[in-house]
Amino acid sequence: MKSFLNILFIVFFLHTVEAQFPNDIPYQSIPTPANVAFPNYLGSTIDNSVSNPIQITRITEPYNYIDGNGDPQVWYPTHEYAKTQVWNANQTLFKILTWKIIDATTYQEVQSLSGDIYPSYWSNTNPDLIWNFNENGDIKKHIVSTNTTQTVANIPGYEFVQLGPGEGNIDKNDHKVALVGKKLNGDLDIIIFNLQTLQIENTKTFVGAWGNGGLNFPNYIDWVSISQSGDYVVIMWNHNTTSQNNPYIENGNSHYGVEVYNTADMQYQNRIISYGNHGDLGYAADGDEVLVQFYGVQQDGLYMYKLNGTGSTTIIQNTDFGIDGHVSCRNINRPGWAYVTHSSSAQSGQIVAVKLDNSGTVEHFGHHFSSNTSYDQSPMAVASPNGDKICFKSDFGTGPNTNPSVVYIFISKLASALHVNENQLIDCNVYPNPTNKFIHVQCNEFIKNIAVYTITGQKVNEIQLNNTKAKINITNLKAGIYYLRVSTEKESILKKVIIQ
Repeated sequence: MKSFLNILFIVFFLHTVEAQFPNDIPYQSIPTPANVAFPNYLGSTIDNSVSNPIQITRITEPYNYIDGNGDPQVWYPTHEYAKTQVWNANQTLFKILTWKIIDATTYQEVQSLSGDIYPSYWSNTNPDLIWNFNENGDIKKHIVSTNTTQTVANIPGYEFVQLGPGEGNIDKNDHKVALVGKKLNGDLDIIIFNLQTLQIENTKTFVGAWGNGGLNFPNYIDWVSISQSGDYVVIMWNHNTTSQNNPYIENGNSHYGVEVYNTADMQYQNRIISYGNHGDLGYAADGDEVLVQFYGVQQDGLYMYKLNGTGSTTIIQNTDFGIDGHVSCRNINRPGWAYVTHSSSAQSGQIVAVKLDNSGTVEHFGHHFSSNTSYDQSPMAVASPNGDKICFKSDFGTGPNTNPSVVYIFISKLASALHVNENQLIDCNVYPNPTNKFIHVQCNEFIKNIAVYTITGQKVNEIQLNNTKAKINITNLKAGIYYLRVSTEKESILKKVIIQ
């Protein structure tokens, strides 16, 4: 009976002390720490280098298979991109490409997915629904609970139809989506499709805008996406083929940079920036819809541009926010924030949530530990719908680029005060236990910090030190069960003590 009660105490404590987000603080450039343990499959490690300890859990392992020639092969499954949501609407399921659905808590397989629904996108409102926008114009619904797929509409008359291409999204209410269609003559149509009526609402043609690009990539347009509200369509023109000095000309109109159109009639509204870069569409803290992106090739920093054309804001001016990174606003249930990956270790290698105002406020979600030596190893962090956890890719510094690239999926979130590292590197002895006067702690690594918590999660004592030994006076504490969080440079571990 006592063991059962202890388990209940621990579960209650974990539930009580776990905060949802790291502290809101000014941005700090924190180098990637060394000697952080590479987690085993389904194991965790702790990044203690940032303002709050961050728990990092590895949820994938190499997939071995036999190819068509009978030869053994290895594949490292990852998620698609920073702007493609991996969690379903209520965060109970997690999708790895159009390959598998896994439980978002246990990370065990729930369902295999068919290539018939590639590419696949979670509904933003229905946790049981996956949308597919097929290149042949078919639009399909896949219901997870019944493992059934239905073609619900078809968009005819195009050589190729795509969402994005690659970087587009459905509005937050699952009402509308902006697709692009390639015509045989090289024209490009933007197609506004209503997901409720399953009908095309309107189209806009850009003559020759697909040009001689391949099926997947137009020559003059980088991506097209509907905004989260569904009120705007945003076009990022390809800065490799268009610029202010060399625009794409259509019916006498010059197109370059990032342009905004009204969804209702596809009428041009404004050009919000003359140079498009890595970015995503979200909501600013004041409620206006914005594009959040890195500035460009000549100036480091993170900026946001209001889609209604009323202005732009420098969010953070820092060399860590260069072009070698990604921006994600898939945290649709937590507006006012963007999640930014610093892909290069030279740019601190961090993942941060950035408040979308001019305060410079961030939340440090730890480091990604990727060598980033190949595109596959680019972390491309994407936040969950409520923004409390992040998915990213990493080789965890295990080596240079190979074929195939070694890379795994990790989940990063705020660590509980009582998190126990499953890949424990340090060995600590706490004695006597039970005790009524002093607690002695002795470890095989230098201790940096010891914090004492009650069973309800209240911190009652904390000491800073740089030694392998510590002596803590507990004579002022009431009798009961307490927890010690012992932190070194490598990790934090948890020890339970009983005070008599």
